Amino acid sequence: MEKIKQIPKKENLKNIMILCIASIFVCLPLLNANLNIGYDDGVQHISRLIGTYQTIEEGTFFPVIMSKFCNGFGYSWNLFYSPLTAYVPLLFKLLGVSFIACIKLFMFAVTFLSAITMYFCTKEITKNTKIAVIAGIFYIFAPYRLNDMYIRNALAELTSFVFLPMIFGGLYGILKEKPKREVGLIVGSIGLVLTHTVITMYTAILCAIYLMVQGKKLKKRNIRNKILISAIFILVITSFFWVPLLEHKQAINYEVFKPGRMERTEVLIAFKLNLLELFITPSHHIWIYEIGILSIILLLASPIAIKKLKKKWLHTDFYYFYLFSLIGGIVCVIMTLKIFPFEYLPSILKMIQFSYRLLEFSSFFFAFIVAVNAKLIIRKIKYRDIAMILILLILISIPFTSHLPYTEELNEERLIETVPVTANTGRVHAGCASFEYLPCKAFENRSYLETRNDEIKVIEGDAQIEQAKKENTNLTCKLSNVVENTKVELPYIYYLGYEVILKKEDKVIELETYETENGFLGTTLPQMQEGILELHYEGTLQMKLSMVISVLGIGLGILLLGYSFKKNRKRKQE
Repeated sequence: MEKIKQIPKKENLKNIMILCIASIFVCLPLLNANLNIGYDDGVQHISRLIGTYQTIEEGTFFPVIMSKFCNGFGYSWNLFYSPLTAYVPLLFKLLGVSFIACIKLFMFAVTFLSAITMYFCTKEITKNTKIAVIAGIFYIFAPYRLNDMYIRNALAELTSFVFLPMIFGGLYGILKEKPKREVGLIVGSIGLVLTHTVITMYTAILCAIYLMVQGKKLKKRNIRNKILISAIFILVITSFFWVPLLEHKQAINYEVFKPGRMERTEVLIAFKLNLLELFITPSHHIWIYEIGILSIILLLASPIAIKKLKKKWLHTDFYYFYLFSLIGGIVCVIMTLKIFPFEYLPSILKMIQFSYRLLEFSSFFFAFIVAVNAKLIIRKIKYRDIAMILILLILISIPFTSHLPYTEELNEERLIETVPVTANTGRVHAGCASFEYLPCKAFENRSYLETRNDEIKVIEGDAQIEQAKKENTNLTCKLSNVVENTKVELPYIYYLGYEVILKKEDKVIELETYETENGFLGTTLPQMQEGILELHYEGTLQMKLSMVISVLGIGLGILLLGYSFKKNRKRKQE
């Protein structure tokens, strides 16, 4: 598009204000006290937020084991589920608001940030700020994004919308050999890895396809090096998450890693979309999968747009990205439909669980396409045209509010006390989701978990256990008359990182732990007359090292970025 000159700060501020106003309109339903954000996935995110907050309050260095969950035996979300949406919303807790309010404020923040990142991504590619504003508005008004926000309450997936524009904008800038564009790719990728694992995997696939399309550019060493260095920084900085994840995967069998657990083919088939659902949502349906009527109208202008773009922009990076976005958006939509044989794809791709999740990518691609098409149709876009587009999108979105779960707001107090796991608990439980982060043995022995008390159980040998005191992830007890190789089961679900020590005769002995037949934490005691057993959750050595590596990676990145800015400033002064 037209070449961008130095943009006045006032114009930049005006564009950001427009996107802020658009974000406010998108988030207006959050002000309704009867909107139940605990609907569907929402209750899990609220519970996880509460559990993380409680764990931090307990003084645990690694806030990964929610000690009060699963009948007080401890349950971990943060070892397996990307942690960003468990930590960042808690910043709003500093304002003294409820957990539900924290999530609502976070939803507004990610809506505004999604608009901003889409704005800068589109500006990077088109060199036109008006197109960029339109793209940002269409992006946050995308029906599927609204579905994620208000109906599915899929907080992690909603947050991932922030990072897609950063990744593709950064990758585009690197291929154009522009300075510092790898920063966007690195920050966006780190954010996505720490937000949603499955969306990260599909984003990596799309980025790989885009790089293959631009294969000639990869012949340049400078570009290859920037991509390689970016990948290294991403892995290093996110190591505090994926290292413990892999460590647990290799240790024992957890439900989440069990074949067929997360990629249930029958569910994937059942939730395929009908073509009509892309255009209209029946009144009796809850989910919204529409592309959006205004987007469809502008998408229909794509053949005309391509003809116009060919005249001036043929064989340019912008033209190729336009075609990639158009084709990518269409392919992603087709893959959500009943006609597409998604069930025959490799198992790793079926980890997406629901093919309609690909609508997130089509929402991103189409927001870019319709903004460019709007420019080619209107030709000279003015702010009144942007205002008209915003008003139309607001009016078109109003009927969607009839699908929102306007029921009595969820009472978070009952979640703070934690909901007990009983024989009447169904497949899904508040705070434990579908129990996918349990060891397989604990999942298969749910009845044992439901009825077990907090006692330390002798499962082999003999020992007298007295004065047992359990507090969160800390436990102490007095032992006496212990027979050699006595095996005991401690009242904690098995996760790596528990430290069990034995104090006897002025000696401190660290005991090895293992998984019992019921998926709980077990240890073997030596023969003794008396001693003190202590248990704490400390995290594994790999967890601690990966945390150090992540911190060092962040520090190095900041230093390199600061050096780069200083060097560029010196060049300008010379």
